Amino acid sequence: MAQLKDLTRIMKLYPISNPYFKTVTADLPDLTDFYLLSQKTINSLPEKFKKATSSLIIKVENFADQETLKSLKIIDKYDLLGLYRGTPLPAKRSSPSIPLPDIVFLYRCPLIRYSRDNHETIEALVHHVIIHEIGHHFGFNDYDLSWIENEK
Repeated sequence: MAQLKDLTRIMKLYPISNPYFKTVTADLPDLTDFYLLSQKTINSLPEKFKKATSSLIIKVENFADQETLKSLKIIDKYDLLGLYRGTPLPAKRSSPSIPLPDIVFLYRCPLIRYSRDNHETIEALVHHVIIHEIGHHFGFNDYDLSWIENEK
């Protein structure tokens, strides 16, 4: 409901007849664009990783839901770019249980804002976030992934 109020406020400030509004919105990628970019990254993985990621579900949403933000102790909804939710592969091998679906979430609006603020292309940013979240799928934590990313 808050998003609807925000949209209504924006539409009053920037009516459709305003050429600035048309230019800005025309350049913003939609949910489908993000999904296609994520699939491009997954398709570019080396063959040995494709089988291990074949069951991953990619979900693209505008923002993380409030429950997710609260559970991660994130106050600003723009601070979460992506999320892996599932059972990492090493845990699946060590304890047979009912498997949860492995889902990688991409959050469109935070990604767009981060891209704009850091002068990074959406494609490069989506690629980075997808690889990072796949790292969690393989059992790496944020510290491990940070170290790996800094070794480039």
